Amino acid sequence: MKISSIRVGTVRLPFRFSFKHSLAARDYSLNTIVEATIQTERGDLVTGWGESVARDYVTGETAEAALSNLKSNLAPRFVGREFSSAQVVAKAIEQEFYNIGLDKTAGGASWCALELALLDAAARAEARTVASLFGGPDPALITTGVTYGGVIPFAGKRAFKGLLWLYRMGGFKTVKLKVGRDFDLEAARLTLARKILGPEAKIRIDPNCAWTVEETISFAEKTRSLAIASIEQPIQANDLEGLQRLTRKIPEPIVVDESLCTIEQARQLATEKACGAFNIRLSKVGGILPALTMTEIAKAHGLTCHLGAQVGESGILSAAGRSFASIGKPFENYEGAANFFLLKTDLTRENLTFGLGGRGKLLSGAGLGINVLQDRIDRLSETGLASIEPGTSVARA
Repeated sequence: MKISSIRVGTVRLPFRFSFKHSLAARDYSLNTIVEATIQTERGDLVTGWGESVARDYVTGETAEAALSNLKSNLAPRFVGREFSSAQVVAKAIEQEFYNIGLDKTAGGASWCALELALLDAAARAEARTVASLFGGPDPALITTGVTYGGVIPFAGKRAFKGLLWLYRMGGFKTVKLKVGRDFDLEAARLTLARKILGPEAKIRIDPNCAWTVEETISFAEKTRSLAIASIEQPIQANDLEGLQRLTRKIPEPIVVDESLCTIEQARQLATEKACGAFNIRLSKVGGILPALTMTEIAKAHGLTCHLGAQVGESGILSAAGRSFASIGKPFENYEGAANFFLLKTDLTRENLTFGLGGRGKLLSGAGLGINVLQDRIDRLSETGLASIEPGTSVARA
C-alpha cells in the first residue's frame, strides 16, 4: 500500500451554547482535520480521516500552529511512502513519533490528526478495524460498549440544576463538575449535586488549575461528607511538588490532566507518586499509540486511567476515543461523545452521541468505523484542505 496523498486544513464547529471553565470560555471549536489516501496493491484508493483539537493552554499549540507544523514538517514525512501492511504503517507512525521527540515535547494536537488519518486509511485498506491493529477490543466491551460520564461546565443556578436532573433522569452514574474559586458557592453546588444525583453516583470535580495546594486540601476536608470521587488538576500543571503533597495528604484521588501531555511526563508523574490517575485525551497526547503507552505506565505503577475529551470534538475524534477505549486497560471514567448536545453540526454520518445511561456502542466498520461527510468539511472549512508535497527524503517500509 502507498500513501498517495495527504490533505490538511481546519474546520470551525459552532456550539449550541458557550462552554466555560476556569481556563477558557468558547462557543465554537477550531479543529485540525487530516485526510489521508492510500492506494492499495489493486489500485483502489482508500481514504482515512483524523482530527485534533488544539488548546494553547494545554500543549502550547493553536489550531493555526498545528496546521503549519503538519504542512511543513509532519505530513511530508509520509506522502509517497510504501508499506507492506497496515501493521507496518502503525509501526512507522510510532517510530516517527519518537524520531521527532514528541515523547518528550508537547505537540499532540499537531500529531494526533495525522496519526488517526493514517491508521484509519491503512485499516480500511485491509478491511479491518483500527482496534484490530492493537489486538482487538476487550471482549466484555463488544456487548456492553463504553459507558460515559457527564460533564457540567460553569452555569447559572437554573441551568446547573437542570443539567443535574438531565443526568439523573438519563441514568448517568458519574458526573464531573467544573469548579471555580468561589468555594462557598462550589460547596453549595456540590451539596445540590449530591442531593439530586443520589448517594450512589460518583461526583468528580475539575478546577482546571485554578486552586492552590492549601485551597485544595481545605476544600476536600470541608466537602468530605459529600464523597468526591476525584479531584482533577486542581493546581498549576508544572507544580510537581504540589501534586505530590496533595497525593500524600488527602484521600481523594488526584487526576492529572494539563500536567500530562507527553510520555516523559507520564513516567515522571507515576514514578514521583504525584497523582492517583491519568486523564488521557487523544488530541492532547498525540493519538492512540502514545495513549496506549500511557496506560501501560499507569498499570505498572498502580494508577487508574480516565478517558478524557477536548471540548468540541467531532464524530472523528469521538470514534477514535471509543476505539482507544476498547483496547486500553479498563478506565475509571469515560468522557466525550456529547456531540449532538454541544455541536450544531457534526462531521460524520454516524451519531456518536452517548445514549441513556451514557452508553456508547463500539463501532464495527473498517478503520475508525465512521463515514465522514465531505460536504460538511467543505462548508465548515476555514481555508479548504491543502495537499501536502512529499518530504525530501522518502523512506520505505
